[in-house]
Order: sequence, then C-alpha cells, then structure tokens
Amino acid sequence: MKKLLLCMLVATSFVACKNEETKKAEDAVKDKDTGTWTSLDSKTVKVRQLLEAYVKNDTSVIYEIMADTVKVREQFANNQENGKTKVDPGGRSGFAQGEQSHHLLFTDISLTTDNMRTFVWDNGGGIITGYWGMWSGTGRFTKNKITVPVHIYYRWKDDKIISIYRMFDPVTLKEEIAASQKK
Repeated sequence: MKKLLLCMLVATSFVACKNEETKKAEDAVKDKDTGTWTSLDSKTVKVRQLLEAYVKNDTSVIYEIMADTVKVREQFANNQENGKTKVDPGGRSGFAQGEQSHHLLFTDISLTTDNMRTFVWDNGGGIITGYWGMWSGTGRFTKNKITVPVHIYYRWKDDKIISIYRMFDPVTLKEEIAASQKK
C-alpha cells in the first residue's frame, strides 16, 4: 500500500512502478526451483522397500540401491563442523552397520511409510526422494517405548542413492546407548 501511494505521489514514477510490477511477475514465472513430484515412481517405491527392510533388520536393499560411496549426514545437534553437517564414516557399509545397530538397542521397531515423495527439478537440480514419518521402538535397556519424527532426504544419481540427509531428535537414542554401556 505504501508503495502504491508513493507511486501515485510522484507522477514521473508511474511508468517505473508499472515496470517493476511487471518484472516481479516475470520473475515468478522463471522460478529456478520448478519441477514435479510424485509418490508412485520407482524411486519412491525403492525407498519404501528400503525402510520396510530396515524394520526387519535386512540390509540387502541398502546394497542394491545405494552407491558404495554414499554420503550420509545425520542432521542433529553437535554434528556440524564449520557450518556443515559432518559426513558419517564408512559409506554404504558404514550406513548398513549403523542401521543394524538400532536393532541391538531397540525391539519392536516400526516406521510409518505413508508420506514419501520424489522431487525432480526441471533445471537439472537433481532428484530427491523425501520421507517424513514416525519411528517407534522399545529400548532393550531402558524398556522405554518411544516414537520420534524422522525426516530423510535421499539424493539420487541414475538409479543409486548418492547421499542421505537424516534429521531426528537423538535424545532417546543417546539415552539407550548410555543405558547399554552400564554394567
């Protein structure tokens, strides 16, 4: 509203204001982050299979769909260095071992798998499958029944996952690890 009043007060600005509005409309049309998303594509199906295999403590799907050099980043507190989230060591095999370790700490692990989408950017910006769900389990040592939100982004190159960004609150995981260390 203030902008409109300013344009009306300065007679010579009328054309400039009109041009600025037109330019903003053109910029909106040229959104560099434009693309498509779907939940029924082969990549979303593969991620669902990966998560369902994880619940069963089956790492075979990891070796089928992830690059050996996959970069895994766990985005939680104190896992950053110089403003960037650290990459977990070990690539694909390190990730598989980490997933198996959850079953040493928890029983009755389950994940919701009803909220996943694969995004494809029109500008060649990549293909990412996003997962938003709930992880549940019972601590083997604390006996605590827990449920935490988990958000995971899988970046694809061709038919292989090349990087993973996983976000969750690690408090209950750290508590279970601490309880497992007590004698």
